[in-house]
This record gives sequence, C-alpha cells and structure tokens, in this order.
Amino acid sequence: MKMDLKDILKLIDRLETSSVTHVSVEEEGKKVIIEKQAEVVQSAPVPTITQYEVPQQVVTTNVQETAILEVEEEANIAYITSPIVGTFYESPSPTAGPFVKIGDSIDKGQVLCIVEAMKLMNEIESDFSGEIVEIMVNNEEMVEFGQKLFKVRVK
Repeated sequence: MKMDLKDILKLIDRLETSSVTHVSVEEEGKKVIIEKQAEVVQSAPVPTITQYEVPQQVVTTNVQETAILEVEEEANIAYITSPIVGTFYESPSPTAGPFVKIGDSIDKGQVLCIVEAMKLMNEIESDFSGEIVEIMVNNEEMVEFGQKLFKVRVK
C-alpha cells in the first residue's frame, strides 16, 4: 500500500476526531508520525470557605391536626380555623348536602368540612358544641393555614 498526501490528510482528520493521540506509519523506509497533544484540563482554584459557628436555638412547637380555636369574649363567639393549606369542601361529595349550614347546632367532634391537601381529604372536626353563625369561605375555595372557616356561638 502506498500512502500519498490525501491518505495522510485523512489520517490527520481521523486522529483529530478520535481519542488516539499518536499514530506512526512506516512504509518503504519512510516513516510518518502524527501526534496530537492531549487536552489540558485545568481546575479552577477552590475558594476558601470560612465557617462560622452560629449559636443554635431549640424551638419547640406543638402542632395540632385539629382545628384551632379562637374565642371572642363577647357573646361566646369562637372561630374554627384551618389546620392546613388546601381546598375547602363543604360536603363529602359533589352530590351530597353540606356537613353544616348557618344556624345548625354542632357537637364536639362533629365533622364540619373537608380540607383537601395533596389529594388527601382531611376532615375538620369541631372542638366544642355550639351553633354555626357564619361560614366564612366558599365551597372549593383555597384556604390558608390558620384561616377562619366557621364562626360559632359556643354553648
């Protein structure tokens, strides 16, 4: 096989696109050596990070899954608030009637609504007996943690 200039140029092109760094060909007493320099990888200097000790405080909180009770001194009015962020539902299903209506008497532990969070239905129960004075959110409305859901006259 006789190599000419075209063959050498093809060999150079192939060498550039491959991971090979050295080719040596000898033919009829003539030798062709093609080398490419390996890519030099330089790393950037890593900045020094100074660590400071921060005094740590231990904060203890009690989180309840039940509704939070806020009582107004006048007329024994209390509010039932949402214990989580989610969607408020006044009934157990779209075709069913609401759990409670304005003027209904409620008992401690009675389910008043559902708040859906992450496809999980959370029943909100009353912490006391009384009468529903006002429903403060609309069906299928987004509610925030601590948002007032019901105004209740406590018995």
